[in-house]
Amino acid sequence: MEQKQPVTPMLSLALTPVILTLIILGTQIFYFGVFEPHIPLAIGIALASFVGIYLGLNWEEIRAGIFKVIHVALPSVSVLIVVGMMIGIWIASGTVPTIIYYGLKTLSPEIFLAAGMVICAVVAVSLGTSWGSVGTVGLALMGIGDGFDIPFTGPPVR
Repeated sequence: MEQKQPVTPMLSLALTPVILTLIILGTQIFYFGVFEPHIPLAIGIALASFVGIYLGLNWEEIRAGIFKVIHVALPSVSVLIVVGMMIGIWIASGTVPTIIYYGLKTLSPEIFLAAGMVICAVVAVSLGTSWGSVGTVGLALMGIGDGFDIPFTGPPVR
């Protein structure tokens, strides 16, 4: 059984499915007002498959490539799913409002930014995810900062 040489497409051919998927997604969102990305992404997979067929790949090779990408991306997706569930649970159970309440009682505006950095660092290390820190304690710290009248934007541009 001879080994097939991998086919490298030209840049324009490789970017065609990406650009067409973005155009379809943009049309769906901005023209039709539908915010569900599933159909444009499925169309993008089909377009990429057609490019693979055009390059001489058979369906088994294309399917193996799709499953390889899913296998590589699955750990990251599962972390995002768990972080999303944790953020929802913390908000629904009242943990975030409780952090805001006690943060306003115990912190002062003078030490708020330094304390916020330390709190986010501790939570990020303990949870193992910076996204979880931003979605839970970061959300609460934004509420505390709003209570202290600390602006969320930088200095005015002159």
